[in-house]
Amino acid sequence: MNQVFQGPDLIPGLACMLLMIQAYLIAPLTPSLEKDFNSSLIHMAVPAFAIPFAIAAAAMVFLKPAVDLRKCILYALTALCMFAYILSTATSAAFFLTIRALTGFGTGIMLPSALTLALRPYKRKRSLDYMVLIIFALATGMTFGPSLGGWLNGFIGWRYLYLSTGALAALLFFIYFHKEGQERWEAIRPVQSKTPTKSTSNWKRGYSYSFAYLTGVFHSGVFVWISHYFTTRYELDEFHIATDLFIFGLPGFLASLLIYHYQLDKKVITILYLSLGLTASGLLVLTGNLPLWLAECALGVMSIGFGCSQPLFIGILKLPAAHSSPMEAIAKGTGILFAGYGSGPLMMIGLLDINLDVAMFFLIFLILLLAYISRRVWIKTTLK
Repeated sequence: MNQVFQGPDLIPGLACMLLMIQAYLIAPLTPSLEKDFNSSLIHMAVPAFAIPFAIAAAAMVFLKPAVDLRKCILYALTALCMFAYILSTATSAAFFLTIRALTGFGTGIMLPSALTLALRPYKRKRSLDYMVLIIFALATGMTFGPSLGGWLNGFIGWRYLYLSTGALAALLFFIYFHKEGQERWEAIRPVQSKTPTKSTSNWKRGYSYSFAYLTGVFHSGVFVWISHYFTTRYELDEFHIATDLFIFGLPGFLASLLIYHYQLDKKVITILYLSLGLTASGLLVLTGNLPLWLAECALGVMSIGFGCSQPLFIGILKLPAAHSSPMEAIAKGTGILFAGYGSGPLMMIGLLDINLDVAMFFLIFLILLLAYISRRVWIKTTLK
């Protein structure tokens, strides 16, 4: 059993997956919570978590190199457990959002710590593999979190959902705390870029950070748009909305996983415009008066198209190669990504107040921007 949990990469990955589950299980539950709290403020639940998380993550650039990142993971799991329990007792939207914000501040150190713990001096290929596992753990939580929330809320209620996430966080804490043979985090020597000038390096980083931010905006924004679309067009309940979010999430997740598994990620750039074109086409098809089954097929097409472009996200993981401090690059990248996760729903809520189609064309505009930026992210700054 000890072999299963050996090494510092598995528990942080599971912790990050649980973090994203608790962050997004609320996506299809807005109608229920709005009714329970008698307040529309609950629509701010994802930004209330993601923006403080982004601030806390970005603040890790000031972390001293000697800090034990394993303790940071334990601290974040403690915050996740404690605030999940407090969330389950909420009786007002204002209190709920306040605790969501505190959860973001308390857990913001988790992802930068997990990614930095994955780095191994002199073992670049293994470092990238471990970091990719963390990213796929995040994607798993984001893919299945909304569906689990919508499916289970009708059976156990949202309060027990948060209690369950708190209990799982406590379990991970005790496993990680008591794990025997734990590899100690070794200080990572600064890695300098060999060839680029400072201006070139900044140019590369600017495109990569833009890619991270826009990806976060699209992912969070499209969840809001899908929920609104299927609620207003087809009058679906939260259980069926959760199913539609699953239809959108799963095919793309599997596509990106298979592309990486079979080491086809370097060929993704050759089908970039085709894959993102599929995503835009799926959105355009949804403007028609479609039967429900056909609209859900369009979701699947969107998912596969966008998922085929996502192995490019590994470009973000290569940023430490161009920095003197791995934590600096990782903290900035994480902060920018979650700033996108937080601002995406805010933008989408404002646009949906204008018109459903206006919000849809904004998503298409994001896809076009990602298509432009993605080719410029595709620069070989590999972890050697």
